[in-house]
Amino acid sequence: MIKKPTTNQSIPQTPDERESLRSAIADYASQHRLVPPLSMEELRDHATLLAPHPDLVDYAMVLLNNVVWTETVASIPYERRLLLLPQCLRDSRNCPATIDEFGLLCEECGRCAIGELQAAAEELGYVVLVAEGSTVVSKLLEGGKVDAVIGVSCLHALEKSFPHMADGAIPGLAIPLNDGGCIDTTTDVEQVRQAIRLKSDTPWINRVDTARIRPIVEGWFDSIDPASAATRTEQIACEWLCKEGKRWRPFLLACTYDALCETHSEFPEDVRRLALAVECFHKASLVHDDIEDDDDFRYDAPTLHRQHGIPVALNVGDLLVGEGYRWIAETENHTAELFHIAVENHRALCLGQGEELIGLDASLPFSTKRRLRSGPRSSSGRSPPAATNLSCRPSGGSASRWASPTRSTMIWRNTAPAKSTTCAHPSCSPSPTTRNRLNGSLPTRQTCRICSTSSWWLKRRPSCWNTTRTRRFAR
Repeated sequence: MIKKPTTNQSIPQTPDERESLRSAIADYASQHRLVPPLSMEELRDHATLLAPHPDLVDYAMVLLNNVVWTETVASIPYERRLLLLPQCLRDSRNCPATIDEFGLLCEECGRCAIGELQAAAEELGYVVLVAEGSTVVSKLLEGGKVDAVIGVSCLHALEKSFPHMADGAIPGLAIPLNDGGCIDTTTDVEQVRQAIRLKSDTPWINRVDTARIRPIVEGWFDSIDPASAATRTEQIACEWLCKEGKRWRPFLLACTYDALCETHSEFPEDVRRLALAVECFHKASLVHDDIEDDDDFRYDAPTLHRQHGIPVALNVGDLLVGEGYRWIAETENHTAELFHIAVENHRALCLGQGEELIGLDASLPFSTKRRLRSGPRSSSGRSPPAATNLSCRPSGGSASRWASPTRSTMIWRNTAPAKSTTCAHPSCSPSPTTRNRLNGSLPTRQTCRICSTSSWWLKRRPSCWNTTRTRRFAR
């Protein structure tokens, strides 16, 4: 027995009611100048004021989130967007489509809205998935292959997926299903069409070319020659500064500047100076931390105080702190403000480490409240000294412009998928029209714009996922 869809009391029952609430929320967001991303708590607070009935609060939250993200989504190119449709939209009795591990393979037979929406989106360049769950979507997002999601789903599924979207500040629009039951459901198809066609003349500047930036940052440190140092102390400091490490802090700083810039030109000299300053502070904190923790190894080699003794190591650490401030002093823009940021973070670092050391010496438990008061911790256990704050004060422009970094400060490090003979991404398979034209007798060569795999298309798509979970940094 096929279960019929049920009336969803959490959704306004008529199109006029839905449109009226949508218009009221758009006016409210404009009047209050709401900007994304909004947290779940913020959305609920606003939606509680807007929903005409308590049962409609969740629906109002979805509409409000759509409104604040609309302009951003419209500025993102079609080929960088994902359309996610639920399988329950199909005609369960007469659907000829098959389902594999990636979702439904729509035949565009016209018995439901899936085929029409999929064809319209793919013609514009979308990646389209007809699937349940977020596993495949997560892989696409983590791999940096898409930058915005337009999804159709029930309110329950949208609520479950919100933390994943909010965590990465992923721009997204959601069109809720009008009824429940998870079978033969319906949605506002016209709203989906409008969302798919959204387009803005505003240039999209949030994309960060991390592959271009990484060698530039590495080059700033490769150009330092310890042999040219005037004194032995400076030589040791330069050698320690150039030690191979992740250099995430200067890399994050450069990526943040690039993301917030209106043009992707060469980095100004101030960005290089601040990157060096941030790394000087970090390497100094490692020297002191290794002494305080009595560590023997760092970077797969003896720690600095094991190599040269504690007095020399302490002095080198102090010199690196001074070098960090010297680089800041040589900047040409917002110098006083940059000094203030560095000083405040330097104090927070020392006070936080002091609380920990004193607590350990006295065998006192380091409570959660005290740990939170001490500030964020780095991988070494110390509070990071201005590493992120400095990255939000690049040279040029007004200081207020850099005060509130947006999603563009969330940088993703991508890992390219391994090459394979076939591709698993649904948008890369030929359309039903192409399959019919080939009469099933000839293969066709496809180039996947998701993983850049050039392959022969097969009826059953074997898996070619080989993405590595990436590390994300936020301000």
